[in-house]
Amino acid sequence: MFGLIGTIGVVSQMALLAFGYAPAMAMAIGSVAALAWIAHAIRNRDRWLLAVNASVLMFAGIGLFG
Repeated sequence: MFGLIGTIGVVSQMALLAFGYAPAMAMAIGSVAALAWIAHAIRNRDRWLLAVNASVLMFAGIGLFG
């Protein structure tokens, strides 16, 4: 379930960027997608997926609030 939400979020983020929407909106959608993937990784005990999406969330946060 969380993987599906994360996938839809990532595709939406890329579509927003491709169609010229505000990068902050795309990063916000990407943050939600990363959180969904983090939940999926915790549920499935996948440490590598957790590490990758934690770094994605960190960089999205830096982009949004930094």
